[in-house]
Amino acid sequence: MGLHLGWALSYDAFRKTHGCRYLARWEAGVAKSNVWYKSAFYHSSEQRFRGYFRVDRASFAAVLLELRTDARSVIFRSRGGAQLDPQLQLAITLYRLGHFSHVCSVDAVADLFEVSVGAVVKNRPRVGKVLLSLAPVHIRWPNAQRREHLSDHAASKFRSQGCSGATDGTTFPLAYQPAIHPWTYYDRKSRYSLSGLIKCDWDCSVANVVVGCTGAAPDTFAQTLAEWSEHSNIFFSAVQYLLGDKGMLYTRHVIGRFKRPECQTAAGKNFNHQLERLREKSEHTIGILKRR
Repeated sequence: MGLHLGWALSYDAFRKTHGCRYLARWEAGVAKSNVWYKSAFYHSSEQRFRGYFRVDRASFAAVLLELRTDARSVIFRSRGGAQLDPQLQLAITLYRLGHFSHVCSVDAVADLFEVSVGAVVKNRPRVGKVLLSLAPVHIRWPNAQRREHLSDHAASKFRSQGCSGATDGTTFPLAYQPAIHPWTYYDRKSRYSLSGLIKCDWDCSVANVVVGCTGAAPDTFAQTLAEWSEHSNIFFSAVQYLLGDKGMLYTRHVIGRFKRPECQTAAGKNFNHQLERLREKSEHTIGILKRR
């Protein structure tokens, strides 16, 4: 009886001291300072500014202006409590989107920007919702006049008449292994990711994005889900086409490199060389998107 009573008392003491330690509050607190944020935002060079917030100062100001003036920015208004300044909210969101690992953890970002942990947690979906609502304004398929201008540019510089852009697939790595059917997310680079298909213009501006496929899905499958592939008569004229890589499905509106044995001929080698000179724009666009 005494043994059981002693064990019970010992367990009760252990539970109070260790089992509920997450309820304890730090008396000293966490020292925070916004010196880094002010220095990085107002006094850093243009290159470092892009490294911190993924965009240059002009683009940051343009996005911030749209967030403040657009009717959908109602989420920045106070609803029962004071919110952070929209400039600070946008800076925190872009910083977390442009970094990975422990650098963009909630505690690290909260200490870096001198804000609370709760503000960081609530900030990302709030700003992300507004950015998603603005995406259709800037990511849109070029109209007939714009496609004709892109075709003329490709014809004058690379002798590719009718080429109105390039498309390429890429993967977006995930931080953790998905809980449901993780093998479908395991890609060729031995990591868990999502697949995407990017269509860009010759100035590296994104015109269309196809997402929703797991990392194991090939580019040919993502291409079948693209609206411009399913309804090509609406998105292309009769002589217009896109440049794709060798892993895509070649159609009347998507062409790519010559494969064996055609690529071994002089004409095939010259065609592949000229195609790669023009298709590198899609590689540059994906590199800009991933901040390489």
